[in-house]
Amino acid sequence: MEPPDTGELAGDLRGHLENLAQYLTHSDAGAVFRALTGQAMHDPELAARLRAEHLTHQRARDRRPLERAVARGELPADTDLDAAVDRLVGPVYYRVLVTGQPVTPDFVETLVRSVVP
Repeated sequence: MEPPDTGELAGDLRGHLENLAQYLTHSDAGAVFRALTGQAMHDPELAARLRAEHLTHQRARDRRPLERAVARGELPADTDLDAAVDRLVGPVYYRVLVTGQPVTPDFVETLVRSVVP
């Protein structure tokens, strides 16, 4: 899931979070990811492998819109990008994997507004 590059942070984040939600809720690969995540809670070896082979790479992709925003001057250079990623994608995963609540455009907009100055 490569984040879009719309040329501005808010557009990049909206597109990325909407794509993430679609992936997790409507794709076959997302269904496999959900199953693996559940199994990883009981299988430390699988958890380590999932983190090493997928999640660390996805987290790097999740940072890209923020890194581009820093380079464009939209975010301060000292922005804690890891904390920002957590504030953005964490609630999407939480809704999909824990509460089952929908990830609506309004919810995505709330997440974007939490990071975009």
